Amino acid sequence: MYKPPGAGVGTAGGSVGTLATTGADLGWWLAAGVTLIALGVIAMIAVHQRNRKLHREVS
Repeated sequence: MYKPPGAGVGTAGGSVGTLATTGADLGWWLAAGVTLIALGVIAMIAVHQRNRKLHREVS
């Protein structure tokens, strides 16, 4: 079974400590999270507008 580096060290925070030991910095994870949230919001707005447009054409 795969054991990530630093998993058995006993660092506080568990997975956060493992991320830190693999060299992944917090800024990268924050940027990735913000990007995914923004893409989700854009997709929801696009679907909402499309549904409104289709509903107007049917009515």
